Amino acid sequence: MTIADIVAERGITEILHFTTNRGLVGSLATHAVLSRRALPKEAFLEHVLHPNAHQRPENSALFDKSADWLDYINLSITAINRRFFVVSERWHQDTSVWWGILSFDPVILSHPGVVFATTNNGYNQCVRVAGINGLKGLFAARIARKPDWTVNRTGMRADNLTTCEQAEVLYPTRVPMEFLRKIYVRTGDDRDRVRGFVREFGYDEVDVTLDPEKFLGSPN
Repeated sequence: MTIADIVAERGITEILHFTTNRGLVGSLATHAVLSRRALPKEAFLEHVLHPNAHQRPENSALFDKSADWLDYINLSITAINRRFFVVSERWHQDTSVWWGILSFDPVILSHPGVVFATTNNGYNQCVRVAGINGLKGLFAARIARKPDWTVNRTGMRADNLTTCEQAEVLYPTRVPMEFLRKIYVRTGDDRDRVRGFVREFGYDEVDVTLDPEKFLGSPN
């Protein structure tokens, strides 16, 4: 069995990353979603950088340092991490900031260096594994987040949803925008703006979809 087999078996059709309008413009302009570690290397992004979160736990000196997790992009399978999205919105009270969700072809799960995290990468019970076993682990019957906080998979959860809503796909350094298939937005005005962005940067084949419900994720 391969990662592609698991993707097909579970009906996984998209890998998601939510971002601010400024992050969206920066990604389209540089043709990649860049990790926090890579961002300062791009002169253009020095002007448009507006991180989803002011701090990530990966920054802490106490955090697991088996890899430089700040050099990975945090993605989700099928549904965004609603819990983190709500927190991110609270950090950004600036009325000029709005949000989009980038939808990538699931083929990126097979790319070299991808690591699968069973829950939020900042939780101390998170298990990180690469390859087929890592992807399988995201759909386990029971996932531990913290010592006293677990989540069980129920029959109500769709096959293409990870057991923990906060499970992460950790992609190294840069996700090439050539694998971008769609951008979700919440309002008609945002759709018009993003359509302008994709034309400006030569991504006419990318579909811009108005779907406010996509921003609700699939909490458990």
